[in-house]
Amino acid sequence: MSKPFLVFMCPKCKNFTTAPVTQKRRRCSYCGHIIDISKTSQAVFESGEIAASAVREFNASRGGDKFQRAVDRSREKLRELLPSEEIDSQRLMENDDRAASVGKIGRLMRLLETEAKENSCTLDRLAQLAPEYQLNWRWVEEQINRLSNQGILIFPKPWTIKLVPTAAEEPQVQTTTIDASTEIVAFLERLGRKASVAEIVEHFQSQSISQNSVETSLDRLMKRGLIYEPHPGMVGLV
Repeated sequence: MSKPFLVFMCPKCKNFTTAPVTQKRRRCSYCGHIIDISKTSQAVFESGEIAASAVREFNASRGGDKFQRAVDRSREKLRELLPSEEIDSQRLMENDDRAASVGKIGRLMRLLETEAKENSCTLDRLAQLAPEYQLNWRWVEEQINRLSNQGILIFPKPWTIKLVPTAAEEPQVQTTTIDASTEIVAFLERLGRKASVAEIVEHFQSQSISQNSVETSLDRLMKRGLIYEPHPGMVGLV
């Protein structure tokens, strides 16, 4: 059974994007802003594929009446899928003795090493745990973007993060690059022959194909004359 997906607008760059219906936060693929999904207008769709198609349509028309009508149709369904949660104010106010004597950056890194070192961690879980480490979520968002820009964090998916192993921790294995040229051509054909590079990378990362593999494959297709760049950040089939 398909999992429902939400479509919503990034409040910073005004582009539309999507996330599973249970996610509360995700990183915008266009500008990098961490979106609090609960503060956006949302339209719900039956699957990720249908939601992705709606994102392309809304971005092409900049939302307009179509998005508002989709939001209106989704209100009742969203109430069924996302029942209101009672906030445990006592838990949010609890002080954690282990964090009391450590600086903010130290507390954040301790949180990340606990939750996002071995496996990726959702932004929702970090937001839930931040008060226990005496950290303000807005400040944590800023630090996540800073650490990502420094290459210390990666986003395996737009709603998850993972610490990048240091050189001493990385296993000494050769990284392989997959040729995804055929798959990219098929993906572009399904999208109407044009798509943004960010959208292509995000799609194939969800299938465990690295960004490096996607970019190498795009370069290969460009050199073979099978795709072109209508404008920066976009590619299309010739």
